Order: sequence, then structure tokens, then C-alpha cells
Amino acid sequence: MSGSPGVFVRARGCNKEVLSESESESALRSVLLESGAPGSGAVMASLEEEVQCTVCCDIFTEPVLLSCSHSFCRKCLQQVWSKGRPECPLCRRRSSKEFPPLNLALKHVCDLLRKREVKRLNAGVNCDLHQETLCLFCRNDQRPVCVSCVSSTNHKGHEFCRLTEAVQEKRANVFSFSQDELEAALHPLKEKVENLEKIQHICTSTAKYIKSQADNTEAQIKQEFAKLHSFLRKEEAERIAKLRQEEEQKSQTLQETMETINRKLESLSETIKTLEYKMKTEDVPFLQVVQDTLQDPGDTPVPLIDVAKHLNVLKYQVWEKMLGIVQYVPLCLDPLSAHAQLSLSEELTSVSYSHRGKGIPGNPERFDPYVFVLGAEGYDGGTHSWEVEVGNKANCRIGVARGSVQRKGHFSVCPKEGLYTIVFRKREFHAGTFPETRLDFKKKPQRIKVCLSYDKGEVTFTDPSDGTVIYIFKDTFTERLYPLFGPAKDSAPLRICPMTVSVSY
Repeated sequence: MSGSPGVFVRARGCNKEVLSESESESALRSVLLESGAPGSGAVMASLEEEVQCTVCCDIFTEPVLLSCSHSFCRKCLQQVWSKGRPECPLCRRRSSKEFPPLNLALKHVCDLLRKREVKRLNAGVNCDLHQETLCLFCRNDQRPVCVSCVSSTNHKGHEFCRLTEAVQEKRANVFSFSQDELEAALHPLKEKVENLEKIQHICTSTAKYIKSQADNTEAQIKQEFAKLHSFLRKEEAERIAKLRQEEEQKSQTLQETMETINRKLESLSETIKTLEYKMKTEDVPFLQVVQDTLQDPGDTPVPLIDVAKHLNVLKYQVWEKMLGIVQYVPLCLDPLSAHAQLSLSEELTSVSYSHRGKGIPGNPERFDPYVFVLGAEGYDGGTHSWEVEVGNKANCRIGVARGSVQRKGHFSVCPKEGLYTIVFRKREFHAGTFPETRLDFKKKPQRIKVCLSYDKGEVTFTDPSDGTVIYIFKDTFTERLYPLFGPAKDSAPLRICPMTVSVSY
């Protein structure tokens, strides 16, 4: 290594060990030879740690040598000295030279290490367009480029520099920032981290909620099928018992018939013996015995099982009997749309207000802050009706809503916003128009029937006990409509009433 006198400074904490230039050159050659050997990664990492400036904590750039034998980057030393006395930032010894000399040996080592690092980083990093090594930096586009990119039309008239030079400039710019500037630059990134952490937390909570949903739904499915299985097993046992009972009765009758036949056979055998004896006697007794013996014993009925009685429309009879334990409800509620503080029954046929609501994700379909829930199935044609048991609730709202109805925030509950409802509030009925229409309906029904005639564009509310019409909305429907239920903030439930199923032939 040639050049003006210099030293290779090795830093360990606040202690410095000074090597001559020839010694530093020998040490460098030894390390570089070892860099291809097994375990050389640790050696190079140790070397890079030894040639770091204690001010910027990076590999030396233009290292200068102070009279105390400590070395620093020229720019780092200038920044430190611009704020105070010209002294060593490490040992505080005052420098005897205003312009310390360049440590050429150390600079040579640092340049070699920096080039080696750039080559390591660029290894396998090629231009997506030309598949060449990224070795230049476009100042206009602020991105690494290859040699072929320089002559391309995309970078026509742009300014370029070496990639290593751009890296040094970026590092210098970062260290030139004040603490406030760095904080300002990092603030958007920290906000992104916070937002991502929130999303991560929501995803984790949602995953737990989905698992809970699946487990609860599976338990309900098993419970419902267990009821059906129990009913079917019981019905099967009863029908088989009746079959076996008939089998036993028929078998008993047949056994009695066979016993009668056996007795007659024994009697006939005796008669035959008697006849054979009488044939040798007088004619009149013989003729009398023959006449009695030749009388027709008559047909003996053979009892069989009435198979048709047991199998005739078996499935229908069982299904018809199942209606006694399985009620038909025309619709069910959609848990995904329910406000977080609404509690739905296991069968999803009733809803009430509950103060619980923690751990339920605020998915886009869920109403908030309105305590509403939609039906799971929507309608875009035909006529559909259902009855809702309101009981003695002091406040509630029922009706239908468009599928695109707003779910978050406050809005007017009226046809313009896609909701056709009536509300019972403070012992008064109101139609959900804008403004609300007070209804002259003094008697509060226990049930309310909602009838949607989609093709006619009508939503009719009636009292099913006497057929009295409460209110009729008229509009032109253009999208799917869903039943809507709003139990308000009291614990009394709204229930969807079961309907009677009739079968016609």
C-alpha cells in the first residue's frame, strides 16, 4: 500500500490500538484472503465493526487522523467541531491541527469493504427489464438502474451516478437531519405500523370469533339432528313394535289353527280305524259312520301380516308426525347484520337487546349504531308474508329494507333511504316516512303481519287477529328487499311466528 504516512486505527470501545501502514496492509490482505474460507462471515463482520466511525456508526468515509491517534469521518468531525471546540469526540483531547490529515490506509480498507458490501447486495439483483446488474442510480426517478437503462427512452435526459455514491449521499442526508426532522419523517411510518397492528388485532379477534361461530353452529346442528334422530329412532321402534305385535298375534292364531288341525287329524285317524272295524259289522251303523266322516270340515283361514298397513305412505306419515315437533318458520335472522348488542336465539327466530357485545367484529354488514337486524333471505319478486310477535314491548320497529341500505352511522329511517317500516314508540304507532306519519291505531296488537307484494310495489302491515290494515307503503322496487327487525333497547324479544304447513294433492 503506497501513499503518504498513515495508520490503521482499530477501535474497541474508547481504546484505540495504532498499527503502522505496512502492518495494516498485511492485516487487510490476510482478512481478504480469509473471506472466501469457511467461517469468513464472522471475520468480515468483526472487521466491519472495527472500521466504524464512532460518530455515525457506519464504515469510515474519508477518515482523518487526529493527533490522539483516533480517526473519524471528515464530515462527522466537521459537524462535531462546528458545534464546539476542535477536540476529539472520543477522548476530548484538543486537536493540534485545524485540518487533520487523511488516513489513507484506513480509507483504502474502508473503500474495499464498502465495494465488497455493494457487490454482495447486488449479487443476484438484476434489472427487471434488461436482466442486468443494478449498478447505477437515476436521480430523476430515484431508483437503481442498469447500464442498458441509461440509453433507454424511459430515462432520456436523466442524471445518473454510481449506486455506491447514491448510497453515501442518502446516508449523509439521513445523518444531517435534526431529531425533529427525523421524527416528522418517521411519523407516517409509525402511523402505518399502528394501523397495521390494529388490523392485525382485528384479524386475530375475527379469527377467534369465526372459530367460535363455527363451534357454536356445529353444536347447534348436532343438537337439532340429535332431536330428529331421537324422534326417528323412537318412531322406528314404535312401528317395529307394532309389526312384531301383529306378527305375534298372527303367529298365535296360526298356532291355534295348527293345533285344531292336529286334533282333527288324530280324530280322523281314530275314525278310520273305527270304519275299518265297522265295515265288518252291520250296514246301518257303517253307513252312519261314513256319513259323519265325509262331512266337509270347511276352509281354514290362513292369517297373514297386512304389509300395506305398515308401509303405506310410510315416509309421509312420519313426516306429518314430525310437524308436531318441528315448527316451520318462514324466515330466520342474519347474525352478520345484527347490531353487536343484539342477542339472537339459537334458532335465529327471535331477537332482543343485550348489554353484551364484546368480541364481536364490526364487519361491514353489521348495523351500528342502529339496533337493527335483517332477515337472512331477501326477495326480488312474488308475494311473501310473515308474522312478528311484539307482545308487550314498549318500543320496536319492523318492516323491510333494501339490501344496499346504509349499515354504519346515522341516517333517516324512511323509504328514500331504502327502509319501509312502522315503529311503536311511547304507546303510539308511526309509519317510517319522512317526517314520520302518526297512525290513528289505538289498540296495540300482540302480533303484526308484514306482507310484501314485490311486483305490486306494496308493503302492507296488518293486525292478523282481525285483519285490520295498519299502514301500506307503495313504491317501485328495483332491488332485493330483506325483512328488518328493530327490538329497541329493551330486553323483551321480537319473535318470528311459526306458520301452519298444509299439503295438497
